[in-house]
Amino acid sequence: MNRKHWTAAVCLGLATLLGGDRLWAADAGRMDQLKAKMKKDGWKEVAEGVFERQLGPDKVERIGHGREGLSWNIGELSRSLERFRQEHELYPSTELAKIIDDLTEQIARSKAAMWNLDVDAEKGLSNAVEAVSGGSCSSICYSATANAYPLTASQGVGATASASFNSSCGYSGTTFAYSYARATLGTTTTTHTQSDPDSGTSITSQATSTVNGGSVSGIPCYSEASASAESTALGISYSTSTTNSSCPAQQCAATISGTSYESFIIGAGGGCRSRTWSVTLSGGCSASYYQWQLDGVVVGSGSTYTLSVCGSHQPGFTLQATVNGTYTDTHPVTVEREYCECCSGVCN
Repeated sequence: MNRKHWTAAVCLGLATLLGGDRLWAADAGRMDQLKAKMKKDGWKEVAEGVFERQLGPDKVERIGHGREGLSWNIGELSRSLERFRQEHELYPSTELAKIIDDLTEQIARSKAAMWNLDVDAEKGLSNAVEAVSGGSCSSICYSATANAYPLTASQGVGATASASFNSSCGYSGTTFAYSYARATLGTTTTTHTQSDPDSGTSITSQATSTVNGGSVSGIPCYSEASASAESTALGISYSTSTTNSSCPAQQCAATISGTSYESFIIGAGGGCRSRTWSVTLSGGCSASYYQWQLDGVVVGSGSTYTLSVCGSHQPGFTLQATVNGTYTDTHPVTVEREYCECCSGVCN
């Protein structure tokens, strides 16, 4: 999705989406142009006044106007509410309870917005169209993004969502973003949820969730994100949502860190130096057993290895560390000796 392009379309083309059936009927030619442009950009009209675009196999965005758009958004929020109620029965938490409360309040606000459109449609919508299309309103912009994904630094899932609404002419809007992540580590299933509702003329909602772990029999990993922005006064709504069920195990790797070069000046009084190397595992794996080898000879069994490096080690040696008997890394160390004819008063 070309986010910059779509944001510009939302800001500049807003008046076209206002007014429900009245504006559609009053400016059919303009609406036909808008529909053709949106169809070209991948949008599909799924209901009267509601457009939908598929951004991926599990990601969708929607934009609607008037009563139809708000009604569609209420349906999506209601389905999310039911899903989280089921999650709360299986994995109860204060975070899940909060998102259930926030979704309930958001649905109530959207229903109130629909009621306002029905009761005060003639006055409210005509004033809105005039204000937005007139010189007193330079811009009204709204946006929403949502991503659900597998973690890459360790096994697990994550989700992030954000929404914004900004009006330069005093119109108020609401934004709502939520994220949810669930995964199992060992025998423990963990969930993390965040929700952020807001309202006003210049607002932003953000939510992020991550959980480490994978899938077990009967309990798949899962993450979900959703964000929406709507305006009661203007009768507009925009939302995007996505889900993820992938949590591949990360490839573990052992890495040795420490010096790889030492130089000694013979004749300058230079002696041996104590040097320490350490080995770590990446990919979300935990270490329980270590083995160090120096040129093939076992010399240590901890996460670090210390050696007194001397000039006699020239031309060098190779360290090898094995973690858990499986993950191995090698680390060559070069040792050089330089001769000085007369250094620090010691002459050869």
